[in-house]
Amino acid sequence: MKNMKRILNVKVIRECDTDPDTSYLGEYGNTAKTEYAIDRAHSKDCASLFPLSADAVHTLNHADEYINSLRIDSELDTLEDEELQTAMAAIQDLIAEYENPDCDCSRHFSGHEYRYFNGPVENYEGCTSEEICKYVRQDYERMEALNNQQWGYIGIRAVAEIALPQDHSYTVQTALGKRTERAYTCQTIHSGGLWGIESDSDKSYFTQVESEELLSLKSQLQALGFSTRAISAAFKNVEHVDR
Repeated sequence: MKNMKRILNVKVIRECDTDPDTSYLGEYGNTAKTEYAIDRAHSKDCASLFPLSADAVHTLNHADEYINSLRIDSELDTLEDEELQTAMAAIQDLIAEYENPDCDCSRHFSGHEYRYFNGPVENYEGCTSEEICKYVRQDYERMEALNNQQWGYIGIRAVAEIALPQDHSYTVQTALGKRTERAYTCQTIHSGGLWGIESDSDKSYFTQVESEELLSLKSQLQALGFSTRAISAAFKNVEHVDR
């Protein structure tokens, strides 16, 4: 009977992270916490979101009145009158867009969801207002893609199954007669694991994390008294498992 502990197998496991921390992307809420919050009830280019919309409507109305006064002084049914009518129609369209913005946001927002997305503005300290708006919009689109299951979070850890010899033995019957076997206890040793990894990260990053987790697992096996030779032999056939 050999009285030796053994490494049965080594695996690298990728599994779904069901409780990730997404705070670095921002959060949804019923109120806007900063001026950069995204109102999900409107599209990003909706006229109602611009603070100057009221002044713009006022100016457009004055322009409409002025053009109408020119029509009164011009002859009707002439080319000049036709051009003035076209200009007035264009102005009326702009006024309607400001006063009654047509926002098709049904795919972004419903009454059963949070209305606002508050981006991590603190991450962009020192940036211009335009840059902050841009980055918050990117964070929002990233979060929406997550909610639509276009990507997710995973965790990676390395696992080894080992067999440790016990003080007792047992007898087995074989074709050649009875044989005494050492009793073993199987245990699972694993690295600490890294969680919150974005599933669409670069392949090289996955490789790096896996290498670090395997290195951590090797250190634990060494601490348990496994020889360098035994560890090297076991790590030649690392199995990759997706869960």
